[in-house]
Amino acid sequence: MQPEEQTEITRRLRTAEGHLRAVISMVEAGEPCEQVLHQLNAVRSALRIAGGRLLACQVESCEDVIQYSACPDERVAEIKRLSNLYQIMMKSYRYNRE
Repeated sequence: MQPEEQTEITRRLRTAEGHLRAVISMVEAGEPCEQVLHQLNAVRSALRIAGGRLLACQVESCEDVIQYSACPDERVAEIKRLSNLYQIMMKSYRYNRE
């Protein structure tokens, strides 16, 4: 992962952290459900974007192995790893949509 990518992902995660702290404070203060749910959606969005960036970084980092490795087993292992990461992301996405 490149330093600028790491900085961007960290920024997104800190944004989610800030929104989550706001949610906790709102619940403790007895704020209306609509406002709390709005903030929860902001947390989910920030986490989803951070996860997508992480996955994109992984795709970029293993691209050379998949395309140019002389070892077929190495290429297959990287493709399987990416497939697993994608499945994890999709489970999270489906859960968030329900």
